[in-house]
Amino acid sequence: MTHDDAVPIQILRRDTIDRPDDKGQSHATRLWNLASSLYYKSRGIPWRPTDLPKNVCFVGVSFHHMKKRSGHLVYASVAQSYSTDVEPFALKGANVDRDQRRDRQPYLDKAQAHGLLEDVLRQYHDRAGVMPDRVVIHKTTEYQPEELEGFRKAASDVVPAIDFVWMRSTAFRMVRKGAEEPWRGTLCRLQEQSYLFTGGFVPWWNEYPGMHIPAPMEIGGADVTDIVERSKEILTLTKMNWNSSDGIARYPVTILFAKRVGELMSEFSENFVPKPSFRFYV
Repeated sequence: MTHDDAVPIQILRRDTIDRPDDKGQSHATRLWNLASSLYYKSRGIPWRPTDLPKNVCFVGVSFHHMKKRSGHLVYASVAQSYSTDVEPFALKGANVDRDQRRDRQPYLDKAQAHGLLEDVLRQYHDRAGVMPDRVVIHKTTEYQPEELEGFRKAASDVVPAIDFVWMRSTAFRMVRKGAEEPWRGTLCRLQEQSYLFTGGFVPWWNEYPGMHIPAPMEIGGADVTDIVERSKEILTLTKMNWNSSDGIARYPVTILFAKRVGELMSEFSENFVPKPSFRFYV
């Protein structure tokens, strides 16, 4: 990844092939992951969603610990973009001092938020040839006023609409009457709270692919938004992880990829600019 003309490679350990089925993943799962990874790294697209709107840029924002050369700890911000119109890409944003936190969570100031989304929109335009009709930003923490101001400023005059969606773990649980767990895709709304089950009983599999009671995510928006439509988008994006044979995930690909990129970026120096293509992170 440090070379200008870098080629995404795949490293295969001998025990990945030789390990018996009863030791970790089955041979079928291992071969599926290997085949889809090689296909994607060879510039193929394993699959695409059919029910996401066109020319909409979904962006996941996350933060990751990074140690500077001085030994000082900071948070590295990462934005991962997904759209049906362009290949997914990831960008490293500004470093956030570890003291820049609110409610024990790091956040972006106005300039950092503006710069991050401005870079995303520039990359999107370079790939698609046009600006997106709408931007949807996903975070696992609620938005701070500085972040909203910076994001709005970056999108003003270039993007007609922008939605701010947050999602987080919750202690809320629901038991369904009968023998089946709550269905995947269930949206439970109680007064001001909304809970989305991205896991649960899957009718077309006729099973629940889990070990415990399905745990929903609490979701919300910084502005007035259609939670039902945002939930449908999140559910679709939970099926877009090309790095897994599971078929569905707890979080949308925007958040999953941003976390994955951030984990690998921590292995490089603080001034290193990572390759934007997700082919290097699968």
